[in-house]
Amino acid sequence: MPERFSWVLPKKLAVGSFPHTTTSVSKLRREGITAVLCLNEESEPPVPSEILHSFIWERVPIPDGYTGGIPSEEQFEQAIKVLNRWYRKGHVVYVHCLAGVGRSASVCALYLTQELSIPLEDAIASLKEQHKYAAPDQHQIKVMQSFLASLSPN
Repeated sequence: MPERFSWVLPKKLAVGSFPHTTTSVSKLRREGITAVLCLNEESEPPVPSEILHSFIWERVPIPDGYTGGIPSEEQFEQAIKVLNRWYRKGHVVYVHCLAGVGRSASVCALYLTQELSIPLEDAIASLKEQHKYAAPDQHQIKVMQSFLASLSPN
């Protein structure tokens, strides 16, 4: 199983680390996952063919905060659009980055703000309760705040 797998919204949205082994893929299947959103950049380890052939799959590359990368509002917007499209089709989604700490947690927190109509701070707190590894960095949080502000009517 992915070393860091947690349900954010039971049987709807899960978050975690890169599913790089056959055991990881089997765990995702057993959990009922039907779609996988990869946030890794092209330079990170390649997605196993078993993932590509077993699930609906899409990559929205977001720079890794651990290595100094800063996401853009457009990248967050693209990831949320993918999630919304998949949910309309009834998919159960696993969102991952490499470690399951920053990028995937950020996208899931943004989704929670919309799904539950809650402030970002509450979404991050809720996410951390479900996924103890969640730790969006200050740059990710700043971009998330800016993204959410851009959605608000003036």
